[in-house]
Amino acid sequence: MVNIEKKELIIASFENKVAAFAQKHGTVPPDSKVLVACSGGPDSMALLHWLMATKGEGTEAALAIGVACVDHSLRVESKAELAMVAHYAKAHDLPFYPLTIDAVAAAEQSGESVETTGRRLRYEFFRSICQAEGYDYIATAHHENDQAETILAHLIRGSGTAGLTGMQVIADDLWRPFLGVTKEEILAYVKALVLPFAHDKTNDEPIYMRNRLRLEVLPLLKEFNPNIVATLARLGEHMGQDEAFLTAEAKRKFNELCIVCTKKESGTPYIELKRNEVAALPDALFYRLWRYVFGLFDIKNTFSGAHVAELRQVVKGKKRKQFMCSQVKVAAQYDIIQIGRLVAFDLKMTQYRIRELRALTWAGPAVEPMPLKNGENLLIPRRLAAKGPEIRQRKAGDRIVLTRRDGRIWGHKKLKDWLIDRKVPTEERDALWFVCGDKVVFSKVQPKTTTIVWDEQTSEYWACSIEEEK
Repeated sequence: MVNIEKKELIIASFENKVAAFAQKHGTVPPDSKVLVACSGGPDSMALLHWLMATKGEGTEAALAIGVACVDHSLRVESKAELAMVAHYAKAHDLPFYPLTIDAVAAAEQSGESVETTGRRLRYEFFRSICQAEGYDYIATAHHENDQAETILAHLIRGSGTAGLTGMQVIADDLWRPFLGVTKEEILAYVKALVLPFAHDKTNDEPIYMRNRLRLEVLPLLKEFNPNIVATLARLGEHMGQDEAFLTAEAKRKFNELCIVCTKKESGTPYIELKRNEVAALPDALFYRLWRYVFGLFDIKNTFSGAHVAELRQVVKGKKRKQFMCSQVKVAAQYDIIQIGRLVAFDLKMTQYRIRELRALTWAGPAVEPMPLKNGENLLIPRRLAAKGPEIRQRKAGDRIVLTRRDGRIWGHKKLKDWLIDRKVPTEERDALWFVCGDKVVFSKVQPKTTTIVWDEQTSEYWACSIEEEK
């Protein structure tokens, strides 16, 4: 009897905590159609049961529930786990949508990591179901520990306040109702209900950054702060409040300073901002105003804090008079700033990233190009790129290295002259991406072409792969 009462208390306490969190942070509208992303692990099985018990058919705020499960073919047990979820969905008369993929093969084909590939294919599958079957939201079982790991990962990468907000309860088509409960509370809930669940042993191995944060870093931080998970989650909540206020203020400033115009010749719309007022904005609003501006042109992921200093120079009229990010051009003219999409680049430009950077050292002086590993397409001297290669657009004063057919350096040239020699139109030059080092340009980005730059003065090199952002 005591055990039964204890279990009932655990169940009631958990469901009350989730409900209180939803009341504070919001939930999906009643009558929504929700697709549950269920791997068969304890978190997603708890989510599925909780939805049926509190939001299922016959409840006050009933939701239409479906279940989707993806087998990534990474473990021998995964096939049985898919079958377990299928059986559970069928037993509760829920629509079930299975998918089996070979994540390793897909990763080799795409050039992404297995983890990234699996996530991309998984969410593509979920969203295809939503579109075909009319689901409004994808429910995931991310919890407070996941939130802490996310914020910690963003902190390590040097994220600003937007990244430190972590995951949102509702973000577009994603719904995360468990962000207010811990992993331990979920496990207690699952065990009290005697729910079936699978254990993914790879979660216990420090093979991914997430795993290392969970298995190595957070336990160490708990020695300094036993409540570090809750502390990081609370930090995310506070950062979210600050970010929401500053973003709203930046939008208000934009509306105050913005004039939408139309080019007479082409009818193309563009934006004008009052230059002096923009220049006077504090850094926190200056960055967010420009992030909002580029978001209007559907350029979000490529605009970063690194662009802010360049925009400051343009706005102040020092050294630079214009700035480009993808196909959007910012130009300072007298007391206004004009922002518009280049007609020549009306389609969103491809962005690139560097993957799996590694340092190489010859046994002796370099006399020929060093062989690259499968998938690598760039080799450059470390003496010309101390911190590794960088992908960026051109800057004033850039010089490009000149190489022979085998990649050996024989000289340098002003990048501007190099572009003129190749008859690259003026309006296209600022839209090109280059592989750069320390005050030197190695080549134009060509992800499907192997670029080798070497000389006989050094035996230390960088090797990596450059690929298109998906």
